[in-house]
Amino acid sequence: MPSPIPIVRLPQRKPGVGHWRTHEGTGIGLALVQELVSLHGGTVRVESKENRGTTFTVALRAGTAHLPSERVSAGRGLASTTARAADYANEALHWLPNAAPPCGELDVVSAPAEPPGVPGVERPRILWADDNADMRDYVRRLLADRYEVLAVPDGLTALSKAQEHPPDLVLSDVMMPGLDGFGLLRELRKNERTRTVPVILLSARAGEESAVEGLDAGADDYLAKPFSARELLARVRTHLELARIRREWAKELEQANKELEVFSYSVSHDLRAPLRAIDGFSKVLLENYGEKLDEEAHGYLGRVRAGTLKMSALIDDLLGLSRVSRTPLRKESIGLTDLARSVIAELQEKEPSRRVTIEIADGLAARGDAHLTTVVLVNLVGNAWKFTAKQPEAHIAVGQQKKGNETVFSIRDNGAGFDMTYADKLFAPFQRLHLESEFEGTGIGLATVHRVISRHGGRIWAESAVGKGTTFLFTLGGCS
Repeated sequence: MPSPIPIVRLPQRKPGVGHWRTHEGTGIGLALVQELVSLHGGTVRVESKENRGTTFTVALRAGTAHLPSERVSAGRGLASTTARAADYANEALHWLPNAAPPCGELDVVSAPAEPPGVPGVERPRILWADDNADMRDYVRRLLADRYEVLAVPDGLTALSKAQEHPPDLVLSDVMMPGLDGFGLLRELRKNERTRTVPVILLSARAGEESAVEGLDAGADDYLAKPFSARELLARVRTHLELARIRREWAKELEQANKELEVFSYSVSHDLRAPLRAIDGFSKVLLENYGEKLDEEAHGYLGRVRAGTLKMSALIDDLLGLSRVSRTPLRKESIGLTDLARSVIAELQEKEPSRRVTIEIADGLAARGDAHLTTVVLVNLVGNAWKFTAKQPEAHIAVGQQKKGNETVFSIRDNGAGFDMTYADKLFAPFQRLHLESEFEGTGIGLATVHRVISRHGGRIWAESAVGKGTTFLFTLGGCS
């Protein structure tokens, strides 16, 4: 077995030199040392005392018997994943006074003349943001053999470039001036064009708590510095592949939705035609032969016509539910107070004899899709109106309340109510908690409401008791 070479002791550094935020040095050199030593089967350790200096100890074994055979070769076909000699030189330059290069420029690494991969296929674009010139240069060189890399020095520039031309992946440091990594992540998630772009946060803050914080903020991954080149490349490759698969799924889903839409309208037309015929001939029978029919026959034809009307309404509601799922969200400020009053006005116009006490709070407002939010209020207020029909003193109230940072809207009535044991069935299509002979309906309205609110990122639930009314409560996610 080859004997190890003598231990090499590096001279102590001056106190403070190379510290993370004191100078531009970020420990890239140390990350490179650790990686190179590991590749050679060696070890590296450090001893340090604050204000007294540091000693790095590197131990390497001689010979090649301890190395994997694939690493012992005269040449390799793969491009190196470690930094070039220039990276070491640049790191060393920062140990000299006033030697740090400017960091306000944009760094673009273009594709090599013959990049690895499939010829003619466009390489994935990566946006890389870090205020430290060393780290920015190191990572961009590391990725340049495989990807098109745009390196920028701060979060604001990264946000501008991402909105201008969304990349395939964003790498971002956490600690940056102006707009940090978390702020950049939030802004990317707000924008429709960049919402699904995978984001990997890089930070000097290691440990489970920091990683959880980054993932909770919405990042796709979190990598602590210093990191190995192979780990960074593996994570970048994985998230780019996942993003590609998600895009393919989205395209397939879009195509399926288009086909479903065509199918829905085709079925609608094919079902409506016989319904119109049934209803039309029933009407002709009543008008032309009504005198010859007894009371029982009149009753049968009346039921036939009522059934066709119900079937037509069910088709309309199902098509409406389908459209709600496909309609793009157009978010804007909405005055819910005026909207609720207009819904009540239409209900009162249809049933002017009804006497209902109405309370609608002033200043109800939200941010969401105006058309879809109208669908929500039409169904919820309409339900309150319907289920208070048998109350001698009907009462409907529309309001809101604050729960922490969340706005919760409510629609309350003193109507029939329902048994909360069956609350889990409330928002499923065709589920009814009352007999059709008591209250008419198709069982689609609340399913439609649930789908609209879910698309807004909100929640909806109900509180009720039999004979004591129902309160529907809902949020519109970050839109309210």
